[in-house]
Amino acid sequence: MEAKGGWEVVPLLQVSSMEDTLLYYREVLGFALDFAWPEEGEPKWAMVSREGAHFMFTIDLGTSSGQFIAEKGNGEVFYLLCADLQALYSELVERGAIIVQEPVTFGGRRQFSVGDPNGYVLAFSEPFS
Repeated sequence: MEAKGGWEVVPLLQVSSMEDTLLYYREVLGFALDFAWPEEGEPKWAMVSREGAHFMFTIDLGTSSGQFIAEKGNGEVFYLLCADLQALYSELVERGAIIVQEPVTFGGRRQFSVGDPNGYVLAFSEPFS
């Protein structure tokens, strides 16, 4: 992964179970595992990607300042823009995604939302025009 001519945002999300999180993102949401550390044993950090979207995950290693660490998933929503929203929705329903919001029109765009095992929400939306 390389930022092309500028910045690229890659969220780092704290998770309760790396195993459950990676299983859900790979098997249900269709993401690929890009990296995991350490390479052997249970990962403490990992990165996944799909269609240009990237997420990093970490378990709490006790090295972060408490004032900057919120409750996992509390109020966190990530918008992912996609061209074929209906096909993606059908795919994710078939794979058993946690549907938080059925497809609706909001702000002139179709969108739907799924949850993950940590309480984070991924909102999939048609591109902004």
